This record gives sequence, C-alpha cells and structure tokens, in this order.
Amino acid sequence: MTPVAQSVPAETIAEAIRAAGITHVVTVPDTHQQTLLAALHDDHEPAIVRAGTEDDVLGICVGLWIAGMRPLAVIQQLGLFASVNALRWIRHEALTPLPILAGMFGRDVNLDVGADPRSAVRLCPPLLDALAIPWALVEGLQDADAITAALSSSDPGPRVVLIGAPTS
Repeated sequence: MTPVAQSVPAETIAEAIRAAGITHVVTVPDTHQQTLLAALHDDHEPAIVRAGTEDDVLGICVGLWIAGMRPLAVIQQLGLFASVNALRWIRHEALTPLPILAGMFGRDVNLDVGADPRSAVRLCPPLLDALAIPWALVEGLQDADAITAALSSSDPGPRVVLIGAPTS
C-alpha cells in the first residue's frame, strides 16, 4: 500500500521557518516533529522555548507577539483539542497572527485523515473549521509551500499547518 502521507525533511521546514523571520519556536516535547526540533536546536536560530502544555505554548506566543516578536507554535494536533478555548480567543478576540505547525500524532499514514479511525486525527480538520481557523494539510514535500504561506501570513488569528507524517 502506498502511503497517503510521506515525511517532509526537517531541514525543508527549518529553512521555511528561518526565511519567514520567525524569532521564536515555542513547543512542548514532541516526538512527531522531533527531527525538526533537533535541526532548529542545532542551528540555535530561531530561539526555542519549551513549555509545559499547549495552552502555555499559545500564551507564550501571544506574549511574544505583543513584544514585537514573530513566534511559531510547534505542537501535536492533540494540543489543538486541549487548547480550544485559547485558540477561540486568539482567533476571534485577540486577532493575534500566529502560525501553528501541528504534527498529526498517531495518524495512519496509509489512510486519508478523514478515514483514520483515531478521533484525534479524523476530527481535527472539522474542529479547526468549527473555530473558523484557516488550515492546510501537508502530506509530503509536494505540499511544503503551505508551510511557507502560513509562516509568512500576517492575517489576524491562528493559521494551522497539519503535518501529516513525522518529519525526517
């Protein structure tokens, strides 16, 4: 069976992050995007801030934005579910431009997201739609432009890029 989603090289994403002028990557420990975090850590740019929960990640990002920085949240899609109230506020009240890279932890890469038996995978796009949060799904290197677009946008509110397979 040919996988629906294939890994995007960590360096491809890291280059997009640097090119977009991201000043801080705020994250929680993440196995899905561990190679990306390792690549950024090795380069020492942008700064990596580790938080305890996804709500903390989003709060830190808003604070950094208020201070004139350009933060990026790197979390798992499970964190989107865990921080719905914060996402709602950022989108509809604070109007903070915030790119979010969310790894699709637990996804069966041989299935379309909508066909995945795991509710945390299958229900993620409808959750983002319900919150009126723009999102894109990156299924492989051919979709990497969606990462650049989300990182470069200054539109108000969060923009989520769902990373369909673990980074390589």
